Amino acid sequence: MNKKIKIFCTLGPSSLTPSIIRKLSEEEVDMFRINLSHTSLESLEKCIKIIKSSSNVPICLDSQGAQVRTGFIGEQKLQLNAGSIVDLVSNTEFSDDKHIPIYPDEVLIQLQVGSLISLDFDTALLQVIETNVNIRARVIIGGFIGSNKAVTIINTPSTLPSLTKIDKTAFKLCKKLGIKYVALSFANRGDDIDELRSIVGKNVRIIAKIESRLALKNLDEILDVSDAILIDRGDLSREIALESIPYIQKEIIHRANSCNVPVYVATNLLETMIENLKPNRAEVNDVVNTLKDGANGLVLAAETAIGKHPVSAVRMIKSLIYRYQNQIEFLSEENFLPHTNLIKPHGGKLVQNIISDKTVLDIASLPKLEIDEQSMIDARQIALGVFSPISGFMSKDEIDSVLGNYTLKSGDIWPLPIFFQIRNTEPFLYGSGETVVLAMKGVNQAVLQIDEIFQFNLNKLAKGMYTTINPKHPGVKHLFCGSNTFVSGKVSLLSNEYKNRKPYELTPLESRLIFQNQQWKTVVGFHTRNVPHRAHEYLQLRALEKYDCDGLFIHPVVGLKKPGDFTGDIIMKAYQLMIEKHYPPNRVVIGGFNSYSRYAGPREAMFTALCRKNFGCSHFILGRDHTGVGSFYKKDAAKQLFNDIGDIGILPIIFDEVYYCKKCDKCVEHCAHGSKGAYKINGTEVRDKIINGEKIPDWLMRDSIYRIIKEESKVSNQFI
Repeated sequence: MNKKIKIFCTLGPSSLTPSIIRKLSEEEVDMFRINLSHTSLESLEKCIKIIKSSSNVPICLDSQGAQVRTGFIGEQKLQLNAGSIVDLVSNTEFSDDKHIPIYPDEVLIQLQVGSLISLDFDTALLQVIETNVNIRARVIIGGFIGSNKAVTIINTPSTLPSLTKIDKTAFKLCKKLGIKYVALSFANRGDDIDELRSIVGKNVRIIAKIESRLALKNLDEILDVSDAILIDRGDLSREIALESIPYIQKEIIHRANSCNVPVYVATNLLETMIENLKPNRAEVNDVVNTLKDGANGLVLAAETAIGKHPVSAVRMIKSLIYRYQNQIEFLSEENFLPHTNLIKPHGGKLVQNIISDKTVLDIASLPKLEIDEQSMIDARQIALGVFSPISGFMSKDEIDSVLGNYTLKSGDIWPLPIFFQIRNTEPFLYGSGETVVLAMKGVNQAVLQIDEIFQFNLNKLAKGMYTTINPKHPGVKHLFCGSNTFVSGKVSLLSNEYKNRKPYELTPLESRLIFQNQQWKTVVGFHTRNVPHRAHEYLQLRALEKYDCDGLFIHPVVGLKKPGDFTGDIIMKAYQLMIEKHYPPNRVVIGGFNSYSRYAGPREAMFTALCRKNFGCSHFILGRDHTGVGSFYKKDAAKQLFNDIGDIGILPIIFDEVYYCKKCDKCVEHCAHGSKGAYKINGTEVRDKIINGEKIPDWLMRDSIYRIIKEESKVSNQFI
């Protein structure tokens, strides 16, 4: 069951781009397939160059083979009406509703009066009624037909060569283009494979496609001379009754397994995903049963060639393979949740410390400890997994480890101490081992199981966190207003308080469920306390494009604010408008981050990145002066810390300063015009202009955003 199951992707209009090819490569697909039935010789070499420049995944050329298809009918589908008479003509002749081109030409002369012809998998059905001068047919069942669609001659045997002229020319290019895999469509006999091998050479692996009655009759000799076989269930169902396909598939796989010949299965695996983000239940069952039959690989065709969700289709196939190879206990929680492609939480597991009020015995009799809003925000975020793998307020040794080594005692990277400081100087009345209820403004919100009560030198803590003991630093000032007594212990959130949250707030578990539902794997996170302006817009969309991310998670701070900050409501509504009107559809999610600024500069920059990792982000946009204040930190201090610490499991994205160039008429990081005509963009300038009632130019902020801020300020009577 742990054998390697291969995934082949057919490339086409939906996927033949560098960015999609890179994403598919990151999913570790095993082969990219080029179908010569839908790729011209003129464009073949270009297609291969695009693939090779974007990926090291092997390429397989799939022949046209001995098949009959409609010729070029036009860009629009052609309607055939039942009862009408049509002529079947060569592909070089014109087409209309009276002339249907068919190729190859050899098949036309093999048609007989009475021949039944199915077009495009029974979309239309014709019968030949005349072959003297023209090959004329009547339309028995009408329908819409298109160019290059499958044609089946139901009751008249026809003989066609195994390779077309296009196939032979393309396969001769194999050596020049470095192609090591080829697939032979409509391989009917062992001799067909021998003929192809004489063209491509012995070092190229040949996959024989089983898609005809004749191939089934000659299956043993085909298995004997092929490197692998591929069951094309679509074309096979043109000659085999549809209800027999599952049994035929099982027998072919069994015979191939017995001969130790790899066998792959194609067609309709996840057909629903051509349009939809998820497959249907029948398709899921089909894929799993195909794997249980013993298939060595799965081939995605239309799903990745012309489908709307090529990367998601691959991820779904990977998830199904994972579940097949890692069968889970029937009632396991893992069985109830989708297999995730997302980055793992920091430390490997998302902390979830939420308890029912009823499970805390005699909660009314427990001592109640009133704490400030900052400490309660931290308690809440610990319990919800935002600070995973931390499950409680840190001990003295843990704080020392974080300040000295940037690590938790577990060895996990962590830059910022998460502590519970007693704010007043009165003696702390509780001891180790006791359980206390944490309350704010009289409302019970969490439970703290006390491990340790300790003293910590405030100067040492300030110097370690903020690199200064200057009381002008807001973080230092807040720290020095409290006592030197600290309390450590596990924190659990009461379930009633879990339900009580700010609008738009998402927990890490919820954001991950949203991303999984969207089939996202790579998500770029953006931390902000400002309304969106043009520089933010540039950074966000540029990160999506440059790093081939599936989605963008805009995560503004909606907790405690400093004077001059925008309210959380205004920020959220402004970004909601951006998502609705200006951002690519279904690529952006917004969620409120119930936190506050600690002003810890580079340490806090890494901390905010790790929090976004717990929310499911794989990338994080790092500001030039991220969570800094005044001149206490160098502009590149955060960047330097990330370089010094190394890989933390989430990729920091660092941009140069973004400015508006008047001559380019857009936001840029660099341009040929230099500083002349360049305007800096920053949130402080935006806030100042809004507060002073100044009109903001469109290059600095979209007018629609400016208007919603003004409207909201009238309702709430405040900007900030």
